[in-house]
Amino acid sequence: MLPPPRADDVVGHGYTAFQVVRLAVWAARECRWVDAMDPAHRAETAWEAIAEHLQLAHERPEETELIAVGWKAMKAQHYQDLKVRGLGGKDKALLSRAFVRYWTSASAPAHSHEDQIVDRLALAQIWTALKPAHREVLTALAEHEDRRRAERSLNMDPVAFKRVLGRARRAFLALWHEGESPSLLWGYDRSGARHQNVMYLVRLRKRRALERKAEGHVRRYGHRPPRDLGVPDSELLARHEAGESYAALAACFGVGRGLIASRVARTRARREEQAGGSGVSARG
Repeated sequence: MLPPPRADDVVGHGYTAFQVVRLAVWAARECRWVDAMDPAHRAETAWEAIAEHLQLAHERPEETELIAVGWKAMKAQHYQDLKVRGLGGKDKALLSRAFVRYWTSASAPAHSHEDQIVDRLALAQIWTALKPAHREVLTALAEHEDRRRAERSLNMDPVAFKRVLGRARRAFLALWHEGESPSLLWGYDRSGARHQNVMYLVRLRKRRALERKAEGHVRRYGHRPPRDLGVPDSELLARHEAGESYAALAACFGVGRGLIASRVARTRARREEQAGGSGVSARG
Protein backbone atom coordinates (compact mmCIF):
# COMPACT_ATOMS: atom_id res chain seq x y z
CA MET A 1 0.00 0.00 0.00
CA LEU A 2 2.83 2.40 0.82
CA PRO A 3 6.39 2.50 -0.51
CA PRO A 4 9.06 1.74 2.09
CA PRO A 5 10.84 4.82 3.46
CA ARG A 6 14.33 5.54 2.21
CA ALA A 7 15.74 5.78 5.71
CA ASP A 8 14.52 4.61 9.10
CA ASP A 9 14.60 8.07 10.65
CA VAL A 10 12.82 8.92 13.89
CA VAL A 11 9.49 10.62 13.26
CA GLY A 12 8.64 11.40 16.87
CA HIS A 13 8.65 9.95 20.41
CA GLY A 14 10.94 7.11 19.36
CA TYR A 15 8.74 5.87 16.49
CA THR A 16 10.71 5.41 13.28
CA ALA A 17 9.57 5.87 9.69
CA PHE A 18 9.23 2.09 9.17
CA GLN A 19 7.04 1.81 12.27
CA VAL A 20 4.77 4.62 11.08
CA VAL A 21 4.35 2.94 7.69
CA ARG A 22 3.62 -0.40 9.37
CA LEU A 23 0.98 1.13 11.65
CA ALA A 24 -0.63 3.04 8.77
CA VAL A 25 -0.86 -0.07 6.57
CA TRP A 26 -2.28 -2.14 9.43
CA ALA A 27 -4.89 0.53 10.17
CA ALA A 28 -5.86 0.69 6.49
CA ARG A 29 -6.30 -3.08 6.24
CA GLU A 30 -8.36 -3.39 9.41
CA CYS A 31 -10.65 -0.42 8.71
CA ARG A 32 -13.75 -2.21 7.36
CA TRP A 33 -16.19 0.69 7.41
CA VAL A 34 -14.50 2.60 4.56
CA ASP A 35 -14.32 -0.19 2.00
CA ALA A 36 -15.26 2.26 -0.75
CA MET A 37 -11.92 4.03 -0.32
CA ASP A 38 -8.93 2.84 -2.33
CA PRO A 39 -6.50 0.90 -0.06
CA ALA A 40 -3.58 3.11 -1.02
CA HIS A 41 -5.67 6.21 -0.29
CA ARG A 42 -6.55 4.76 3.11
CA ALA A 43 -2.93 4.05 3.98
CA GLU A 44 -1.75 7.50 2.88
CA THR A 45 -4.47 9.18 4.94
CA ALA A 46 -3.59 7.12 8.01
CA TRP A 47 0.14 7.73 7.56
CA GLU A 48 -0.30 11.50 7.38
CA ALA A 49 -2.55 11.56 10.46
CA ILE A 50 -0.20 9.34 12.50
CA ALA A 51 2.89 11.36 11.54
CA GLU A 52 1.13 14.61 12.41
CA HIS A 53 -0.05 13.22 15.75
CA LEU A 54 3.52 12.19 16.65
CA GLN A 55 4.71 15.74 15.95
CA LEU A 56 2.01 17.37 18.07
CA ALA A 57 1.72 14.91 20.99
CA HIS A 58 3.40 16.03 24.23
CA GLU A 59 3.85 12.46 25.52
CA ARG A 60 4.70 9.22 23.75
CA PRO A 61 1.44 7.67 22.44
CA GLU A 62 0.74 3.97 22.42
CA GLU A 63 0.41 2.03 19.16
CA THR A 64 -3.31 1.56 19.78
CA GLU A 65 -3.73 5.32 20.04
CA LEU A 66 -1.89 5.86 16.76
CA ILE A 67 -4.04 3.25 15.00
CA ALA A 68 -7.18 4.93 16.34
CA VAL A 69 -5.89 8.27 14.99
CA GLY A 70 -5.46 6.65 11.59
CA TRP A 71 -8.98 5.20 11.69
CA LYS A 72 -10.46 8.56 12.64
CA ALA A 73 -8.64 10.29 9.79
CA MET A 74 -9.79 7.68 7.27
CA LYS A 75 -13.38 8.01 8.42
CA ALA A 76 -13.25 11.80 8.13
CA GLN A 77 -11.66 11.58 4.69
CA HIS A 78 -14.27 9.05 3.57
CA TYR A 79 -17.13 11.34 4.57
CA GLN A 80 -15.37 14.26 2.89
CA ASP A 81 -15.10 12.26 -0.35
CA LEU A 82 -18.80 11.45 -0.14
CA LYS A 83 -19.60 15.11 0.45
CA VAL A 84 -17.57 16.17 -2.59
CA ARG A 85 -19.49 13.70 -4.72
CA GLY A 86 -22.80 14.97 -3.37
CA LEU A 87 -23.65 11.82 -1.41
CA GLY A 88 -23.64 13.35 2.08
CA GLY A 89 -26.34 15.16 4.00
CA LYS A 90 -29.52 14.16 5.79
CA ASP A 91 -31.89 14.47 2.80
CA LYS A 92 -30.68 11.78 0.39
CA ALA A 93 -33.30 12.78 -2.21
CA LEU A 94 -32.05 16.36 -2.43
CA LEU A 95 -29.77 17.07 -5.38
CA SER A 96 -26.89 18.98 -3.84
CA ARG A 97 -24.65 21.49 -5.55
CA ALA A 98 -21.64 19.27 -4.85
CA PHE A 99 -23.33 16.41 -6.68
CA VAL A 100 -23.95 18.57 -9.74
CA ARG A 101 -20.48 20.10 -9.69
CA TYR A 102 -18.64 16.81 -9.35
CA TRP A 103 -20.62 14.69 -11.79
CA THR A 104 -20.93 17.44 -14.40
CA SER A 105 -17.16 17.49 -14.64
CA ALA A 106 -16.75 13.70 -14.33
CA SER A 107 -19.36 12.84 -16.96
CA ALA A 108 -18.27 15.46 -19.51
CA PRO A 109 -16.83 14.04 -22.76
CA ALA A 110 -13.76 16.24 -22.34
CA HIS A 111 -12.30 18.20 -19.46
CA SER A 112 -12.80 21.96 -19.68
CA HIS A 113 -10.87 24.76 -17.98
CA GLU A 114 -13.76 27.18 -18.37
CA ASP A 115 -14.75 27.23 -14.71
CA GLN A 116 -11.18 27.84 -13.53
CA ILE A 117 -10.67 30.64 -16.06
CA VAL A 118 -13.94 32.32 -15.10
CA ASP A 119 -13.03 32.14 -11.41
CA ARG A 120 -9.59 33.66 -12.00
CA LEU A 121 -10.99 36.53 -14.05
CA ALA A 122 -13.76 37.17 -11.53
CA LEU A 123 -11.24 37.23 -8.67
CA ALA A 124 -9.08 39.80 -10.48
CA GLN A 125 -12.08 42.04 -11.20
CA ILE A 126 -13.46 41.81 -7.65
CA TRP A 127 -10.05 42.47 -6.09
CA THR A 128 -9.71 45.81 -7.84
CA ALA A 129 -13.27 46.76 -6.81
CA LEU A 130 -12.66 46.17 -3.09
CA LYS A 131 -11.74 48.99 -0.75
CA PRO A 132 -8.02 49.34 0.07
CA ALA A 133 -8.68 48.53 3.75
CA HIS A 134 -10.48 45.32 2.76
CA ARG A 135 -7.67 44.26 0.44
CA GLU A 136 -5.16 45.00 3.19
CA VAL A 137 -6.72 42.72 5.82
CA LEU A 138 -7.36 39.90 3.33
CA THR A 139 -3.76 40.09 2.09
CA ALA A 140 -2.37 40.05 5.62
CA LEU A 141 -4.45 37.02 6.59
CA ALA A 142 -3.43 35.16 3.43
CA GLU A 143 0.27 35.91 3.92
CA HIS A 144 0.50 35.08 7.64
CA GLU A 145 -2.14 32.27 7.74
CA ASP A 146 -2.86 33.30 11.32
CA ARG A 147 -5.11 36.03 12.71
CA ARG A 148 -2.78 37.06 15.52
CA ARG A 149 0.17 37.51 13.19
CA ALA A 150 -1.97 39.40 10.70
CA GLU A 151 -3.21 41.73 13.45
CA ARG A 152 0.34 42.48 14.59
CA SER A 153 1.52 43.10 11.02
CA LEU A 154 -1.20 45.75 10.57
CA ASN A 155 -0.87 47.08 14.14
CA MET A 156 -4.59 46.49 14.74
CA ASP A 157 -6.35 45.28 17.87
CA PRO A 158 -8.33 41.99 17.57
CA VAL A 159 -11.75 43.68 17.69
CA ALA A 160 -10.98 46.11 14.88
CA PHE A 161 -9.33 43.42 12.75
CA LYS A 162 -12.31 41.09 13.14
CA ARG A 163 -14.74 43.87 12.23
CA VAL A 164 -12.85 44.92 9.09
CA LEU A 165 -12.27 41.30 8.05
CA GLY A 166 -15.99 40.52 8.31
CA ARG A 167 -16.87 43.54 6.21
CA ALA A 168 -14.25 42.58 3.61
CA ARG A 169 -15.61 39.06 3.31
CA ARG A 170 -19.21 40.23 2.97
CA ALA A 171 -18.19 42.76 0.34
CA PHE A 172 -16.32 40.08 -1.58
CA LEU A 173 -19.31 37.72 -1.54
CA ALA A 174 -21.68 40.49 -2.66
CA LEU A 175 -19.47 41.24 -5.69
CA TRP A 176 -18.95 37.54 -6.38
CA HIS A 177 -22.68 36.86 -6.65
CA GLU A 178 -23.19 40.10 -8.65
CA GLY A 179 -26.66 41.21 -7.65
CA GLU A 180 -27.88 37.85 -6.35
CA SER A 181 -28.45 37.11 -2.69
CA PRO A 182 -24.94 36.63 -1.25
CA SER A 183 -24.32 33.29 0.42
CA LEU A 184 -23.65 33.20 4.14
CA LEU A 185 -20.12 32.96 5.50
CA TRP A 186 -19.22 29.34 6.12
CA GLY A 187 -16.52 27.59 8.09
CA TYR A 188 -14.03 29.26 10.41
CA ASP A 189 -10.41 30.31 10.37
CA ARG A 190 -7.91 27.60 11.10
CA SER A 191 -4.27 27.95 11.88
CA GLY A 192 -1.92 26.69 9.19
CA ALA A 193 -0.50 24.22 11.77
CA ARG A 194 -3.65 22.07 11.55
CA HIS A 195 -4.53 19.55 8.86
CA GLN A 196 -1.15 19.85 7.14
CA ASN A 197 1.52 17.30 6.30
CA VAL A 198 4.32 16.54 8.70
CA MET A 199 7.04 18.48 6.84
CA TYR A 200 4.89 21.62 6.93
CA LEU A 201 4.57 21.25 10.70
CA VAL A 202 8.31 20.75 11.13
CA ARG A 203 9.12 23.86 9.09
CA LEU A 204 6.45 25.84 10.96
CA ARG A 205 7.90 24.87 14.35
CA LYS A 206 11.42 25.81 13.27
CA ARG A 207 10.26 29.17 11.92
CA ARG A 208 8.36 30.00 15.10
CA ALA A 209 11.31 28.95 17.26
CA LEU A 210 13.62 31.28 15.31
CA GLU A 211 11.12 34.11 15.65
CA ARG A 212 10.86 33.61 19.43
CA LYS A 213 14.64 33.52 19.69
CA ALA A 214 14.95 36.74 17.70
CA GLU A 215 12.37 38.41 19.94
CA GLY A 216 14.35 37.46 23.04
CA HIS A 217 12.12 34.70 24.43
CA VAL A 218 14.09 32.31 26.57
CA ARG A 219 11.63 29.55 27.38
CA ARG A 220 9.98 27.27 24.86
CA TYR A 221 6.28 27.62 24.17
CA GLY A 222 4.15 25.28 26.27
CA HIS A 223 6.75 24.71 29.03
CA ARG A 224 7.01 26.39 32.40
CA PRO A 225 10.21 28.32 33.09
CA PRO A 226 12.66 26.50 35.39
CA ARG A 227 12.14 27.26 39.06
CA ASP A 228 14.70 29.65 40.49
CA LEU A 229 16.25 28.23 43.67
CA GLY A 230 18.53 31.20 44.26
CA VAL A 231 21.71 29.19 43.60
CA PRO A 232 23.18 27.75 40.39
CA ASP A 233 22.76 24.06 39.65
CA SER A 234 26.55 23.62 39.89
CA GLU A 235 26.33 24.49 43.59
CA LEU A 236 23.65 21.85 44.12
CA LEU A 237 25.91 19.27 42.49
CA ALA A 238 28.88 20.33 44.60
CA ARG A 239 26.91 20.15 47.85
CA HIS A 240 25.50 16.74 46.92
CA GLU A 241 28.94 15.37 46.10
CA ALA A 242 30.15 16.82 49.40
CA GLY A 243 27.73 14.54 51.25
CA GLU A 244 24.36 16.29 51.44
CA SER A 245 21.44 14.06 50.47
CA TYR A 246 18.66 14.95 48.04
CA ALA A 247 16.19 15.11 50.93
CA ALA A 248 18.37 17.53 52.87
CA LEU A 249 18.83 19.81 49.89
CA ALA A 250 15.11 19.69 49.16
CA ALA A 251 14.27 20.67 52.72
CA CYS A 252 16.83 23.50 52.57
CA PHE A 253 15.31 25.07 49.47
CA GLY A 254 11.69 24.14 50.18
CA VAL A 255 11.17 22.02 47.04
CA GLY A 256 10.60 18.38 46.25
CA ARG A 257 13.30 15.75 46.27
CA GLY A 258 12.68 14.89 42.62
CA LEU A 259 13.47 18.45 41.50
CA ILE A 260 16.82 18.40 43.29
CA ALA A 261 17.66 14.95 41.87
CA SER A 262 16.85 16.01 38.31
CA ARG A 263 18.90 19.22 38.60
CA VAL A 264 21.88 17.32 39.98
CA ALA A 265 21.68 14.57 37.37
CA ARG A 266 21.36 17.07 34.53
CA THR A 267 24.29 19.14 35.77
CA ARG A 268 26.46 16.03 36.21
CA ALA A 269 25.64 14.84 32.70
CA ARG A 270 26.44 18.28 31.26
CA ARG A 271 29.79 18.34 33.09
CA GLU A 272 30.71 14.87 31.84
CA GLU A 273 29.73 15.82 28.30
CA GLN A 274 31.88 18.94 28.42
CA ALA A 275 34.77 16.96 29.86
CA GLY A 276 34.45 14.37 27.11
CA GLY A 277 34.31 17.01 24.42
CA SER A 278 37.38 18.80 25.72
CA GLY A 279 39.23 15.49 25.90
CA VAL A 280 38.49 14.74 22.26
CA SER A 281 39.63 18.23 21.23
CA ALA A 282 42.84 17.82 23.20
CA ARG A 283 43.59 14.47 21.54
CA GLY A 284 42.83 16.01 18.11
